[in-house]
Amino acid sequence: MTGRRRTEDPLRDTWAIVPLSDGQYAEALAITSDLREWFTPTGLANLAKDLKFQVGVAAMRGERLVGFLCYYSEQGVGHIGWLAVNPGLHRQGIGRALVQHVIERLQHAGISEVRVETLGDAVAYEPYARTRAFYRALGFVDYQRITQDNPECEELLILRRAIP
Repeated sequence: MTGRRRTEDPLRDTWAIVPLSDGQYAEALAITSDLREWFTPTGLANLAKDLKFQVGVAAMRGERLVGFLCYYSEQGVGHIGWLAVNPGLHRQGIGRALVQHVIERLQHAGISEVRVETLGDAVAYEPYARTRAFYRALGFVDYQRITQDNPECEELLILRRAIP
């Protein structure tokens, strides 16, 4: 899958979606370390562990990793574990393309629903307001809210999307 955003330099905004390889984990972690509004030190540590066990896809611009998404299936339901795009490339369709690619893969596997967990609306934090808006624009709807005793995520919001 490739994507292109209209610009004066069409090659600048062309990317390909490919499987995320073990050799790209350091690049993926480097992207997330530049996204401190979303990834706390605890989140980064968990991501480093999860990368080894979740399936990943990478958005590549030439030889450069510019975004990735990790996902898994549990009891026949798809789950997005982690999504990150280079902060200088937000709002160019890369995240959308990664999510759509994974939804297509899940659909081909016979999975009819995908879920994602994020910080809930009860926590007034603008970066996650953008995250919720992003997923909702892709057809995800609120599924469940869980109040937690976790200062990094006092309210967990689970969003879900049917896969036709």
